[in-house]
Amino acid sequence: MSAISSVRRSWLLAGGAGALLLFAGLLCARTPALSIEVAVARRAPLRVEVNTNGTVEPVPEAELRVHARVAGRILEIPEPGTRVVTGDVVLEIEPGPVAAELASAESEKLAAEESLRAAQRTHTRVSKRAATDAELHAEGALNPHRYAESRAQQAEARERFENLQSEVPLRVASLDLRIAELRAQLAATKVLAPFDGTVYRTSYKQDEISEVGAPVLWLADLSRLRIRANVDQVDLGRVSVGQQMRITANAWPDREWSAIVSEIVPYVVVKENRSVSESLALVQPPSEGLIPGMTVDVDILVADVADALQVPAMAVHRGDGAPFVYTVVGDHARRTPVELGRQGISTVEILGGVEPEARVVVGYSSGLEDGVRLEIRIPDVAAR
Repeated sequence: MSAISSVRRSWLLAGGAGALLLFAGLLCARTPALSIEVAVARRAPLRVEVNTNGTVEPVPEAELRVHARVAGRILEIPEPGTRVVTGDVVLEIEPGPVAAELASAESEKLAAEESLRAAQRTHTRVSKRAATDAELHAEGALNPHRYAESRAQQAEARERFENLQSEVPLRVASLDLRIAELRAQLAATKVLAPFDGTVYRTSYKQDEISEVGAPVLWLADLSRLRIRANVDQVDLGRVSVGQQMRITANAWPDREWSAIVSEIVPYVVVKENRSVSESLALVQPPSEGLIPGMTVDVDILVADVADALQVPAMAVHRGDGAPFVYTVVGDHARRTPVELGRQGISTVEILGGVEPEARVVVGYSSGLEDGVRLEIRIPDVAAR
């Protein structure tokens, strides 16, 4: 090959390479940058909360649930919301029918005991007479017919006495149980408040007829309340006794209450397609505004970090089970693996992989991948 041909070939190759570079440059220039939003990884306090709902209820030792022990006309019952003090009558049922039944049972017991005593007296009397008749018969002073009658009367008295000796104690024991129950029922026709509190619910009104065993009223000290909160199964490992709870209610949008978790019920149930356990929390005073049965929103504080490096939760992605973010390097995206810490409401703690003040892409856009050219759509927003 001649020198002229070699030079010509070199120029052709160089020209081709230049053309390719020029085409690639033109292609990049024509490929639009991906428009994205970014946030800055910043250090700030981080509160981690479990958000759920619950209901208000009195603590068991500060609540009285009254059930009717007897059926009868209700003579006295307070209206819901009535404040009572210790010793006030909170329920009175007409005692007449129970009192009459009690008097009848007591009279029946006395009659049974008296029948035994009478049989004993008769047996003693007839036995003495029979002994005398036996002596007279032996002396020939009493004819055989009269003597036979005497012995028959003695046998009859003895049989009756022996029968009553076995029957009456059983009957009296049964009546004693019945009398005790009736006395308890009679006492239950009038219920007194065992503590100062508020009648917060009733199921009967005055002059209505109560049914045996039916709940009649609920009395509680409303300064001693607790929250029964639903804790999703996935959050059980984060909730523990002693944690603070913030309580809000739609009925009082401008108010908050606090409580302390006192117990985690070790049982999971399904409620409205949620697998939940229950957390009990004692409401800290003041508790005014909360009433039993009210549905409330609950935020359980599971962690409170004074200084944590954070990025928005929407900046974190997962691939192959590992978390990563897209950091902004120059005007390109770089896929950056990260180590996550605690999860806040809208931010995530970063334990490794990203330095403070690093810019990260927020959210996901079609075409977002490692190395893609970026156009920041909104100025940097610090992670909050």
